[in-house]
Amino acid sequence: MSLFGPYEHVNKKKEKFWLHMKQTGKRKLYYFSKDPNGASNQLPKGFEVFENGKSYLPMLRKKTSGFLFKKKIPIEKKENEEKPNQLKT
Repeated sequence: MSLFGPYEHVNKKKEKFWLHMKQTGKRKLYYFSKDPNGASNQLPKGFEVFENGKSYLPMLRKKTSGFLFKKKIPIEKKENEEKPNQLKT
C-alpha cells in the first residue's frame, strides 16, 4: 500500500492484489484483482482486509474490533470461588 497510489495488498503467498470499486446505482461493489489498472485509492471507512483461510484471497469485512468497538464486560465473581494463590489447609 502506498501513500498516494492505489490500495495494494500482498497475501501470504506473496501475490499482489489491488482494490477495485464498481458502482451500480446507489450500491458500491468492492473487490480485489491482480490488475492494477483502475484500482481504488483507499479502503472504505469501517472495513478491514482479511484473507480467506484456504485460498488466501483478500476480502473486505466490516471492522468488529478496535478502539471504537471495545465493550466493557463486567466480570462476575462467584462467592464459592477460591483465589489461585491461596493454599488449602
